[in-house]
Amino acid sequence: MIKEFAFGLSNRHHFQDADDIEGWEGIENDTFCSLYDYDEDVKNYYSDNKSLSGFDGKIYIPNEFLLDVDGENTPDARDKLGGLLELLKQLDVPSKVYFSGTGFHVGIHQSAFKWEAHKDLHIAVKKELTDKGIFNIADPSVTDKTRIIRINNTRNSKSGLFKVQIKDEFVDKMMNCDEEDFKEFIKNYASEQKEVEPVDPVDNPVFNVMVKEVSKPKVSQVEIHDSAHHTCIQKMMEGAPRGKRHMVALRIASYLRWRFPEDIVYMIMENWRQKVSIESPFKEEEMINIIKGCYTGHGGQGYTYGWDDPIIKFYCDSTCKLHRGRKSLRTETVMSASAMEKELIEFYAKDHDPINIGHLYGQDFPIYPGEVVIIQAPPASMKTMLLQNWIVALKKPTYFIEMEMSPRQIWSRFVMIENKWTHEQLEQHYSQLQNGQEDKFDYLTVDYSSPYPSDIEKKISMMENKPELVVVDHMGLFKSKRQDNNMKVEEASQALMELAVKYNVVVFAVSEISKSAFKEGMDISSSRGSFRVAYNANKLLSLTPYRNKETNLIEMIHVKSDKNREKEFLNVRLNVNNVRIE
Repeated sequence: MIKEFAFGLSNRHHFQDADDIEGWEGIENDTFCSLYDYDEDVKNYYSDNKSLSGFDGKIYIPNEFLLDVDGENTPDARDKLGGLLELLKQLDVPSKVYFSGTGFHVGIHQSAFKWEAHKDLHIAVKKELTDKGIFNIADPSVTDKTRIIRINNTRNSKSGLFKVQIKDEFVDKMMNCDEEDFKEFIKNYASEQKEVEPVDPVDNPVFNVMVKEVSKPKVSQVEIHDSAHHTCIQKMMEGAPRGKRHMVALRIASYLRWRFPEDIVYMIMENWRQKVSIESPFKEEEMINIIKGCYTGHGGQGYTYGWDDPIIKFYCDSTCKLHRGRKSLRTETVMSASAMEKELIEFYAKDHDPINIGHLYGQDFPIYPGEVVIIQAPPASMKTMLLQNWIVALKKPTYFIEMEMSPRQIWSRFVMIENKWTHEQLEQHYSQLQNGQEDKFDYLTVDYSSPYPSDIEKKISMMENKPELVVVDHMGLFKSKRQDNNMKVEEASQALMELAVKYNVVVFAVSEISKSAFKEGMDISSSRGSFRVAYNANKLLSLTPYRNKETNLIEMIHVKSDKNREKEFLNVRLNVNNVRIE
């Protein structure tokens, strides 16, 4: 077996026998080796490519598999370590603890895994350890295929301390002392190198990481030539002349990344590369870099190309979806009286399923697909919590764009609302490393990015299960190329209105109120930024919080409708009970 060794993070790609790792220990500098073991293929690949990027050879579980536990600081990492050790104990998996110089590593014997060498072994490892709860605590990126990890008894340049194994008799002492004593212990213990003892084997494997072979479709079986919708992509798939191949490849791959798994994208693009290489070579490394750009470009959002892109426009025609979707005056927007009457008849003939939030409070306030509801409220008024209560109560397929709060905060609230838990009950549940709550929220997708308004439509169009409810918190946090705040908000509200109609969904969007509304009270013109916010809404709700004068905590909120294009009216005062609003 072979490992990659590295002096620091930049001086990599030294390949030696995995058993030679002892020769790299004791170096008083940052020194690393690959987490996984390789065979001779890794050396050949590096020789041909001068990089391990895109390496697709087999990998092997090492004699000792290492988990990485980090935190905001070393005491924080220690707290996480305690949870991981307890979990491994419950799984009956022996382990060894190492101080890495800033955080901790936990070693597990190879025998804890049921495995065979495979090019996708790292994917199976990541899935299995995630399912077992390991990566609720440890860093999941440690399973990257070419990940390198610090070697025992080498010095960490950041802290000046060594990576050392902490003997079992010292682990309990380290875990139970106070923070100051812990810092002093680590400083003294890791100031010099320590003898390394082997990790104990496991009688029976606990982690099944056997790669399940799935027959992947051939390129010819992948339906990407959708001539009825994207004829430009179809034409580009047929090939491209020299000088345009890179630009065309980028647009094809950008289109595919939203529709297929990454490995399928690589497969399709490799087939295309070989096709266009018949006359002159198109290097595989160049194609790999193009595909990577589709996933990492534009701040990790990738690239999207519309009809006005010069390359797309060259291949596009009037039958293409991108061409039809361009903003222009179209005759289908002009309707006669008979056409409008027909549309109304069709509307009432359908079994529409409105979202009626009024029914939650003994009132009648239906919201029909294709409508936008704006919720205007001051900051820190529990508007997000109210939306979460509605989402849980309605249980409609929901796409929730949350641009203010962290995943931990949002998930905690959802779980507490669903189970009627207190913070103490939530903490008790998860401190015991329990899960099992995700099945209760199979209707929910949460997006924590801050997209451009136009990006929402693109994301929805690529979802396998289309939402019935889109929730935006809040409009002021959308990205925009406009400098004027009024124009930013107007752009966002206009985009949401078009989205609701096009995809026949209900949109809830939060809008903060203007400064004057704080003093004078809210009305139809109170939304911050632009009167167009209210104008573009089908319904406008105002949320007013009432605080306890002594505690300054919100104990009641008043929700009323200030605008409705239908006849119904909502006016309700709701009590705040922990995270539940009812």
